[in-house]
Amino acid sequence: MNLKKLLCTASVLMLPSLAMASVVTNNINLALPHSGFNAYDIDGDAIVDIGLSEDCCSPNNTFVSSGFGYPASWQYAWLSVGQTVDNTLTWVSGTFGYTPTAPVTPGLNYLAVKDTSIGSYFGYITIDFELPLVGTGGYSQTLVSYTYDDTGRAITVGSSVPEPTALSLLGLGLLGLVGASRRRKAVEA
Repeated sequence: MNLKKLLCTASVLMLPSLAMASVVTNNINLALPHSGFNAYDIDGDAIVDIGLSEDCCSPNNTFVSSGFGYPASWQYAWLSVGQTVDNTLTWVSGTFGYTPTAPVTPGLNYLAVKDTSIGSYFGYITIDFELPLVGTGGYSQTLVSYTYDDTGRAITVGSSVPEPTALSLLGLGLLGLVGASRRRKAVEA
């Protein structure tokens, strides 16, 4: 196969990667307050999207608010890794409430969120629940990140789809290696 055919074939194989979904994660890493609630810009555009706090009265819950004009919609249920965030979920907006206690476990927990101030994208926030020190009361909760698909498609919790640019660069690097190998073989012959 000559170099022109190789480049042409590689280009055709890489084109679908440009149409792939782009998963974006905004790292936040902010502790949730123990009482009241804080307003958070989860999508990074300097506009408040959602209110969150630890539940002062029931230590295994999280208080979520999309009232007060916050644009985000959310779901009254925790998600599991591998679960899909899409229109089949029951979405809540313009209100506030507590997430259910089950299946909150120490470690990372996921809450479906969509319709933030940057657009109607499916995503999820990651909240880290840490076990309390003996005698101190409830869990400590940290808003770790917001992950969403910027094409508007459904997203799977825990998925990490490489962005199209990364895939294209990988393809170009592979082409370079093939070209270098062919040149070396030509010089040896």
